[in-house]
Amino acid sequence: MTSKRWTKESIVEEIRQLAEQGVDLAYSSVVIHHLPLMRAAMRYFGSWREAVKAAGIDYDKVRKYRSWNRQRIIERIRELYERGEDLSWRNVVTNLDPQLAAAATKPKHFGSWRKAIEAAGIDYEEIRRYHHWDEETIIQRVRELYEQGVPLNAKHVEEIDIPLITAARRRFESWDKALQAAGIDYKQVSARRSSRRRNNGEEEAGDGHHDDQNH
Repeated sequence: MTSKRWTKESIVEEIRQLAEQGVDLAYSSVVIHHLPLMRAAMRYFGSWREAVKAAGIDYDKVRKYRSWNRQRIIERIRELYERGEDLSWRNVVTNLDPQLAAAATKPKHFGSWRKAIEAAGIDYEEIRRYHHWDEETIIQRVRELYEQGVPLNAKHVEEIDIPLITAARRRFESWDKALQAAGIDYKQVSARRSSRRRNNGEEEAGDGHHDDQNH
């Protein structure tokens, strides 16, 4: 089955149709029942909130975190993380989501912000280190990955560091422009990827030949 080709317009239309059908548009529900839509929204709008707002829907009415429990806290943290938000304690408690901060640190939930972050499967040291995604921080992180030989095509970066690519698209309009700002030629990135594929193919072919000799 061919996957749907998403555009900003089709994403907005899909969200509106779901809203008209009375479908639950809370992040935690959409990520389970409409994952392709969620992924497309994250890709084109940077966050589910922005996609919902683009559809002319009040996001605060969509959110369903009036009653907090451990699972909802984790879902909310993951949502913010995937949006590339600053999850440092100071920012969350004073600006981003004070209600989340208060709920997460209650003894019956996690008792501390660090434990809540870790329960969401996020490295707390990463949060402390990259607590604010400004242009300089994004460029620094891109260069670090490049020097480590990490593939920098958008699809791979989405898999390994969604906050980085989300923030980069927000700050630089596109991932390509973020690479350019970091002094990296996107064509060179593509060439690296192609070269790696060829090398992997040669290794597999070599392994196959070796096995034939053993047999």
